[in-house]
This record gives sequence, C-alpha cells and structure tokens, in this order.
Amino acid sequence: THSGSDPAYEIALELEKVVAEKLGERGIYPNVDFYSGLVYQKLGIPTDLFTPIFAIARVAGWLAHWREQLETNRIYRPSQVYIGDHKLPYISPEQR
Repeated sequence: THSGSDPAYEIALELEKVVAEKLGERGIYPNVDFYSGLVYQKLGIPTDLFTPIFAIARVAGWLAHWREQLETNRIYRPSQVYIGDHKLPYISPEQR
C-alpha cells in the first residue's frame, strides 16, 4: 500500500471506496486504468500522452479480436437492447 500525502492519490482511494460501496453489488469496480493517470503523472509523463499510452496498451487485444474476426468472418458485437423511453423531449445542454 501507499502511505503518502498526495492529495490526488487520497482522493482516488476515497472515490474507489465510495464507488465500490455504491456499485460493487452490481459487479462494477474500477479497473487498472482508474489509477493509470496518477501513475503516469508521477512518472512525469505529459498528460497529452495519456491517451496514446492507454491505446498502445490495448493494441494486442484489438489485434486478437481482428484476427478472430478474420478467422470466423464474424464481426464481434456485444448484444445490447435499449429498454428506455423512446419519445423523450430534447433538452439543450444549457438547460440540463
């Protein structure tokens, strides 16, 4: 464990705790990327490189899905069914 006085880290710990309490029963927990930004910041990596690093870390998985798609000739699509209301009024961003 980390025991320091880094405010960003302390906030992240508290946020992780609150999210686990509120969403943990639904199986929703922070993944490794939750702390990635803090680690990158501590390593002195410029913030404009965070997204490219995030993407590079996933290239192997993306390529694996692409290869599976080539072998099976099927596009990978998670099944989703929208069950919400369909006829809702538009609310402009200024009024939200």
